[in-house]
Amino acid sequence: MDHGGPKQKSDRDRIRQKRGAANKEIAKAARRLVKAWFDGAHGVTCIAALADAVKKADA
Repeated sequence: MDHGGPKQKSDRDRIRQKRGAANKEIAKAARRLVKAWFDGAHGVTCIAALADAVKKADA
């Protein structure tokens, strides 16, 4: 049964590598924004910036 996923191991590895890099960028942005929030930045601004970072990483 074909579920529409990547056929080759190299394709799966490439996708996994890309997803890992995106997760790393999201985590980096999250740490930076949490620090800014604790230092007094407005919470709504930090959440919006984190949402932007997630959208950018997923693109």
